[in-house]
Parts: sequence; structure tokens; C-alpha cells
Amino acid sequence: MSEVAAKPHRISVIVTTKNRAPLLAEALDSVFAVQGPRVHLEVILVDDGSTDETPDVVRRYPVHHIRTEGIGMARARNRGLRAATGDFVTLLDDDDVWLPNNMLPQLELFEKHPEFGAVHAQSQLTDYHKNPYGDPVPQGPLPSGWIFEDLLEYWPQVGTILTRTSVAREVGDLDPALTGDTDWEWLLRVARRYPLGRVEVPVLLFRQREAANEELFWRRFPAMVEIFHRHTGHLPFADWLRLRPILWRHRGWWASQFVGQAQLNHENGERSRALRSLLYAFRCSPPHALLNCIRSWPLRARPEEKTVPALAPPPGAIPVAPSIPRLSIPPLSEKSPIGPRSSRSSMPPPRSSGGR
Repeated sequence: MSEVAAKPHRISVIVTTKNRAPLLAEALDSVFAVQGPRVHLEVILVDDGSTDETPDVVRRYPVHHIRTEGIGMARARNRGLRAATGDFVTLLDDDDVWLPNNMLPQLELFEKHPEFGAVHAQSQLTDYHKNPYGDPVPQGPLPSGWIFEDLLEYWPQVGTILTRTSVAREVGDLDPALTGDTDWEWLLRVARRYPLGRVEVPVLLFRQREAANEELFWRRFPAMVEIFHRHTGHLPFADWLRLRPILWRHRGWWASQFVGQAQLNHENGERSRALRSLLYAFRCSPPHALLNCIRSWPLRARPEEKTVPALAPPPGAIPVAPSIPRLSIPPLSEKSPIGPRSSRSSMPPPRSSGGR
């Protein structure tokens, strides 16, 4: 019998939600399905001002319910983290779904390495109806240890990350001043202080949303740049210079995503949105945007090009649309699994010491 089986751990699961009652019920069902002798769960549900049937859904589950009024995801998560009493904490988006094995691989690695501050696993991309596509992300190999530099290149989905509560208290709140990716910035703070564990096991269905929204997606780009500078600006010049290519690859990945969105908008006859997406691509990285435009010109699918088959509408990160040219990228959404090494884009995935 493993030590994990012999010694159950209390895990605080913080779920934030707003006006997505049916999806919230799926998420909570998946969480409570993991409850058992090896995993004792404290589920903290932070409802940030829902006006739908969310209260009716919440009443069906044994959760600690916190009601807020439009304070935003970062502040709502902070409220949940402050209320946590478990040995470990994890965050969950209300449209994602735990697999039955979630938390167990992370706990087993914590048992072997008590020095780890956090452990993350992989997620499986799905469309809106939970039909999986692509390989689990982040891709391996995924060695553990002092992986701060690796985490500059990608960010794992929060529902796969298990963090010691004492470490979460030490690094402090998620930063609500950022316009996006506050969980990545928070995890980087952990990685600067502690070694982290990684397991190559999918534990979460990472649902993609139906509709792409380049405006919401664009809000995340300046946050990414700010977070990168925040965590590398203090380094010695030689290290700062060595890590700069990572930011260049991020910019290229974002540019390729917006060019891909421009193609989709053009195919759908939405010329103004296509031009706006191209503008965002060039604001991310003019050279990458130009290269992607040249390689994918004209902005339409041609019969001789290999296409990606259509999937059912994706609800959470990057839905895959019909007739995307071979070079293209799946459509964006504000929940995309960001990072050149976690995407399915045509840009070559960057490598680093330990990979992703």
C-alpha cells in the first residue's frame, strides 16, 4: 500500500464561476467523483455575481459558498485561497472537467519529494462537447526540479496544478492588476522559490469555447509581456540576455495565432475582424506576422491544401474550425493554452533545458 493510500490528504479546491450553471454542474460532478479514502476534498465555490441558475446548482453540492459581486477572477480566486484550510490547494475553471485520476499523480510525487512547492500534470484539449483532440499538453519530456526557466516558456492549465497551502500563503495573492494570466505569474513566483514537480499524465479535460474572441484574447498579450519582464528584469544581464529569445518566441506564437484568426474571419466574410486580427498580429511581432502572412497567402483555404476536419464547438481555449489551411492555427479564445510549446501552431516549438 502506497503512502498516499495510507495517509489521506485534505485538498482545497477553489472553483470560481459566473453565469455558467450547466458547465459548473459538470465541473463539480467531476471533482466530487474523485473524493475518496485517499483524497479528502474541501470545495470552495466563489460565485462572482451570477444571475442565472448558479445558486440552484450550488445548493446540490457540499461546498463552501462565497458570493462576490463582479470583482474579477483574480480577486475571486484570492478570496477562495484565503478561505482554504487544506494541506494543498488547487484552482479549477468552471468549464473544465477533472478526470477520475486527478490529484493522485501529484500527491504521489509530493510523497516522494516533500521539497516540491507545487506539482502539475497534463491536460487534454477537448471541444465544447468534451471530444478530445490533439496530444496532452504540455508535451513531454517533463522533468521535475528547478524549472523556473522552463515555465517562462509555457503555462499549464490551473486545474492540473496542486500547490502546498503553506507555499501558496508564502507567495501571496494573484495579481488583479494584470489583464490576464495571473495564474502563470503566480506559479512563476512559486518556481522562483521552490523546485516543482511535473507528471506526464493527463488529469483534466481542458474544454474549449465555441466562439473565438480576438478582443478578449488580445487583452492577454500585454499581460504576458509584463509578466515576462517582471520575472526576468531583475536577473544579471547575461541571464536576461540569454532568456530574451523566449519572449521572442512568445511574440511569434501570438502573431501566428492572430494570423490564423484573420484567416478564419476572412473565410467567414468578416473582413473588418480579419483586418483587426492582422493588426494585432503585427503589434505582437511584425516579422513573425509578415512571415505567417506570406506563408499562408491568400487568406483563404484552397482545395489543394490539407485541411483540419471540423470539431464540435470548443469551449475554453482554442476551438478548431473547418477548412483551416495546413499552415493555420486553430481559432483563438481568451482561454487558450498559451505558450509556444503548448500550442498546436505551425511555429516550431522552442526547446529549453528540460523541455516541455
